[in-house]
Amino acid sequence: MTVSADTWLPLGPLDDLEDGERREVTLPTGKIVLLIHAEGKIHAVCADCPHQDTPLAEGSVEGTILTCPLHFWQWDIRTGEEVGIAELPLEIFELRHTDGEWFIRA
Repeated sequence: MTVSADTWLPLGPLDDLEDGERREVTLPTGKIVLLIHAEGKIHAVCADCPHQDTPLAEGSVEGTILTCPLHFWQWDIRTGEEVGIAELPLEIFELRHTDGEWFIRA
């Protein structure tokens, strides 16, 4: 399957993802995305740390700050911007909610 930057892929309903919870999803491209429900919104970020590919699902989330469990790099999950000692931004993905279904721009 070829996926362009203007493709919206269905994620289905995410009503069961409660505040503070995380879920990994694999896109048709093979990229793994981490969905995080934080402060009343669902955010989508790359599931691997840009530093050493550490699984970020094992990290902690406080408010909208995601911390890598290996070297404690941190990012704002709303923007992907580095916080503190992080030296690389985190890839984020745009989400859309329509008629009870969630979609991710791939």
